[in-house]
Amino acid sequence: MNSETTPHAAELSLHQTLRRVEEYVRREPTKAAAAALGTGLVLNLLPPRLLASVAGNLVTRLLPPVLLGLGVLKAFEICCDKETARKR
Repeated sequence: MNSETTPHAAELSLHQTLRRVEEYVRREPTKAAAAALGTGLVLNLLPPRLLASVAGNLVTRLLPPVLLGLGVLKAFEICCDKETARKR
């Protein structure tokens, strides 16, 4: 199978999560609207500097390990592709 046509696990997980959210919104529209409204109000009440600071801190702390993990996964994928090509 070609890796371009086969969905990755992260993509499948995202689709599954989106499907569950959509099902919840259809099942409980009032609760979903209230949650969206509450989240919007909380984000509007927080000062923009605080939001930018929190986002910046998360990015600077999480970006290096995420990039390392993605690099390791890509290296593993390349190795598996080479191994599969050798077996053919």
